[in-house]
Amino acid sequence: MPAKTSKRRITTSAESPPPLNLGWLGGTIGFNLRIAQEASVRTYLRSVADTGTLQWRFAILALINENPGLTQAALGKAIKRDTSSLTPALDDLCNRGLVTRIRPEHDRRSYELRLTARGKTTMEQLKAKVQAHEEELDRLITKDQRTRLIQTLRQIAAGISPEE
Repeated sequence: MPAKTSKRRITTSAESPPPLNLGWLGGTIGFNLRIAQEASVRTYLRSVADTGTLQWRFAILALINENPGLTQAALGKAIKRDTSSLTPALDDLCNRGLVTRIRPEHDRRSYELRLTARGKTTMEQLKAKVQAHEEELDRLITKDQRTRLIQTLRQIAAGISPEE
């Protein structure tokens, strides 16, 4: 009995299915923001894969570095996270020896956040990777487009969730 051979149809690029019709969804800001953000996060996570640090933990380190003594409440407001969702991330960063919490003399109810020496080193290493990622994005748009995009994103964020 002869061996059975399977016939596979080889699809050429000429036979590729047509692009999906997004309809009105393709013209919505929210959908396009999400698609762009997910693409950006995917490439960012590849660039920091060896660090084991989530994207917004870099933002925590960077903001504490730029604002030594920042309180957890002020940090949460800056990155649009409530303190309850921020606490596990700060606990992790403290356990890794990257951040310290210090009770200020004038307000025993809150903590001031500061980077440790190790935290500063880690933040600088991550910053180099973030800058490389930003350069990758900059190759896709002009400086003027970048400036307008950031202004527009800030306008959207402020309009959707205005400061209280």
